[in-house]
Amino acid sequence: MASNAISEITEEFLVCQICLEDFRQPKVLPCLHTFCQPCLERLLATEPVGKLSCPTCRQDVPLPENGVQGLKSNFLVGKLHDILRQQPKGSKESSEPQTEGIPCTACERGNPAEFYCVECTDYLCHVCNETHRGLKGTRSHKVLTIKDVQSGKFVAELRSRETSKCEDHNELNKFYCDTCYRVICLHCVVTAHKDHQYVEIEKAAERERAKIKAKLSSVKNTAGLHEKWIEELQSVKDDWPLQVQRTEEQIEKQAEAIIEAVQKVKSEKISQLRAMYAAREKQMEAAMEAAEMDLASVKSCVQFTDNVLEYGSPAEVMSVAGELTARMEQTADEKITKRAELTNDLMNLTFDPPDGDPEPEVSKLIGGIKQTRTSFTSTLLSVEINVEKGIRHGSPTLLKTVGQRGSGDGQFLSPTSLAVTTDGDIVVTDYHNRRLQFLDKDGSFKKKVELEFKPGCVVALTNGDLLVTGDGHKIHVLDKQGRAARVIQVTGVAENDKTTQGISVDGLGRIIVTFGYQVFVLSPSGDVILKFGDKGQGPQLLSSYLRLTVNSSNKIIVSDNDNHNLKIFDSAGRHLFTCGSHGSGPGQLTYPCCVITDSEDNIIMADCGNHRVSLFSQDGTFIRHVLTREEHGLNYPLGLTLTQDGHLVVSDCHSIKMFKV
Repeated sequence: MASNAISEITEEFLVCQICLEDFRQPKVLPCLHTFCQPCLERLLATEPVGKLSCPTCRQDVPLPENGVQGLKSNFLVGKLHDILRQQPKGSKESSEPQTEGIPCTACERGNPAEFYCVECTDYLCHVCNETHRGLKGTRSHKVLTIKDVQSGKFVAELRSRETSKCEDHNELNKFYCDTCYRVICLHCVVTAHKDHQYVEIEKAAERERAKIKAKLSSVKNTAGLHEKWIEELQSVKDDWPLQVQRTEEQIEKQAEAIIEAVQKVKSEKISQLRAMYAAREKQMEAAMEAAEMDLASVKSCVQFTDNVLEYGSPAEVMSVAGELTARMEQTADEKITKRAELTNDLMNLTFDPPDGDPEPEVSKLIGGIKQTRTSFTSTLLSVEINVEKGIRHGSPTLLKTVGQRGSGDGQFLSPTSLAVTTDGDIVVTDYHNRRLQFLDKDGSFKKKVELEFKPGCVVALTNGDLLVTGDGHKIHVLDKQGRAARVIQVTGVAENDKTTQGISVDGLGRIIVTFGYQVFVLSPSGDVILKFGDKGQGPQLLSSYLRLTVNSSNKIIVSDNDNHNLKIFDSAGRHLFTCGSHGSGPGQLTYPCCVITDSEDNIIMADCGNHRVSLFSQDGTFIRHVLTREEHGLNYPLGLTLTQDGHLVVSDCHSIKMFKV
């Protein structure tokens, strides 16, 4: 009866995952994934740089001098395939093994196999078996009937059959060379390996099996931890929709409370207005009544005076002259003064709204979405789940637009990059005008520095120096006054026609600069510490126009223009992840240019082709569009920087825009 281990062999394990057929010349990679040799050779031929990576896990495969052919052969695959085919094909309840379906492998007549040669590993029909028994070289081979093979009685013997043959001499490998770390045949022992240390392969296998078994238990335990870890991750993932739902409900509830409060305040203000109106109306009625009485008194005084003057005798005039004069003076002075005072008390009613856009204040009232850490019980590793870090969603306000197309002071032709000096000045690379321009923190022109090349990017150091790219394989170092201090010459560049482009300096003082698809990490003196990058369009490959920045943990964030995405590497140049894809939707990019980070390591991206600036979290999650063409008038943004007072400065087609965020 076949062992449980045999029952666990699956067809998927015995099929090449490239061509989806039975293995032909199976080659095992260092990552222990196996593929057909012809499939790997075809895959290698499609790689532009002649570099092979595993189709399953994407791990790089170091190739020997003779290429794919030099990789180790997986002899075990063939044995497992034979063992699987030799198991009973009937149902578990069937006591009789099935003999149909296995063709003869020794001829092309298509006859069903009736025998199996243990030595040749061939299935034989009746005719081929007679021939096989008649040949001198094979008459001593052990031949089993198919029924005996499928019964399971000879599984142990088949499992012990040696299948590893020397590729040079086609003899069984019976020795192991400790010098070369490879299995060899007897012919190899007396020729190429005669001066090497070698042992019988059984002893070497026994020695290695003990080591492997000792490590296997640890690996199996690790597999259990991985399974537990996946369960925990799945649990967290399953809980996320509930978190989103609860958060939406909280936002809705808070918004409804704010709307209710606004309605209440509105009603109170309108009631206050109406009460003030009623009081003013009574005051106005009293004023009008008093004015009418005063008018009647004045008219009476005038009529009396006219009559006295017209018809009164001198004696009559003199008899009332004193009272009449006093009355007219009183009417002319006191009443007018009182009416003027009353008029001053009669004020118009107007509404005085607060200054500015109310949306940021409403956003503050609703609150922000904050980051929380998810606790895991797994001892394998812990992962921090990154969510938006309390970022408010108020719209930035344009403070000032500086410059226009031209070559005068404060005018620009393709301002490609921005930097802020230790003094707070804004440095602009004026590309086609071959110069740097210095602006003060308010955007006013201060000075310019003429260059003999078109500057690509600029970065400011903490000591006040500036690093400028764009001149062949050189990095120009300028002091804080813009005077040339020294030149760093970079060697080992793959694309000689490319110039220095993106540049940044990390917390270790290392200079990171790009040449085409390559990223170089230099010491402060300019020595090459490491370089990485391969040309292409894969998840880890780079195009020939790159900008970059670093975050607080010295991760290198590369803006890949032609691949329309962002790629994040660790400080040793190992690829961590890629975010973004080509398009105009949320989180998509079209020819991204400058990239910077804020104080919380959020990534701010100049999405040039989409005429906008986008915000991503440090783990690459899209947050929102900060600036857009429709709302803020962006036109092909190229450069970004944050000033010392937190303003976002953007260089677009031929101007500089400063925003309060």
